[in-house]
Amino acid sequence: MNSKTQDTGAHLVEQLAAATDAAPSQRLLHARGTWAQGAFIPSPQAADLSTASVFAAPRTPATARFSTTLGGSGGHDGDPGDQGLAMRVGDLDLVTFTLPVFFVRTGAHLVEFLRATRSGDPAAVPAFLRDHPEAATALGFAKKARPVTSFTGVTYHAVHTFGLTDGAGSTRWVRLSLKPLQPLPSLEPQQALALPHDYLTRDLAARLPARFELTAHLPDQTDELHDPTRLWTGTETVPLGSLTLTGPQEPSTEPPFDPLRLPAGVVAPRDQLSKDRSAAYEAARRRRAA
Repeated sequence: MNSKTQDTGAHLVEQLAAATDAAPSQRLLHARGTWAQGAFIPSPQAADLSTASVFAAPRTPATARFSTTLGGSGGHDGDPGDQGLAMRVGDLDLVTFTLPVFFVRTGAHLVEFLRATRSGDPAAVPAFLRDHPEAATALGFAKKARPVTSFTGVTYHAVHTFGLTDGAGSTRWVRLSLKPLQPLPSLEPQQALALPHDYLTRDLAARLPARFELTAHLPDQTDELHDPTRLWTGTETVPLGSLTLTGPQEPSTEPPFDPLRLPAGVVAPRDQLSKDRSAAYEAARRRRAA
């Protein structure tokens, strides 16, 4: 990472920290979380789409971190917000959320969004939406979302578009998601808030082992490929393999998740948000370690 990118990431993290009131030692948006270990086994179709090593090896160890996005370290797992699942499988990092699209297109717009949603001013969010109408789709999903029963029972989406390059050098742009093989119904808000504040973390061990299918979602011809705020209308999907998480286990060394840490055979997203997130993740790690 060059010095200009580092400076951009550090500036963005300073603004995010101010917007979220996060302590220096805390994550900015994923403070509450828990770890699991397992393995990824590719599907027969995966190697036809990409030459990536994770799709060629019969089995690759996996490290995953489930998290609750909002609320800080003292929040409640039943509070409004989405859940996250970051996983490292070989040379591939995937950072995913339960929302299928993101609120904004850049890191700077994310700072604006957080300021508006946390300002306490009822006019702030409508004003933000007037300037950034692209945020309406994700906000609509967030308003309809209900507390989840378990980290293991919901679908997680990588909101960026990745290129899968095959042995002939042909690249297909896809969106990736992790779908549970045993989905679970959501809870009513009052049910969730009656549970312990960290009920998702407490519950995880009893839910494991749990399996997710890594799926490539193919776009329709009219879909906007590289806008993380836009839904796709295409319905064709290809299974890429199964992620099995066998037990809760914190790694001896925390993997430095990076949405742009990708193996050969997977092309990086072209949207600005992915670049801003990558720079911010690195800067946030330096901030926590300082």
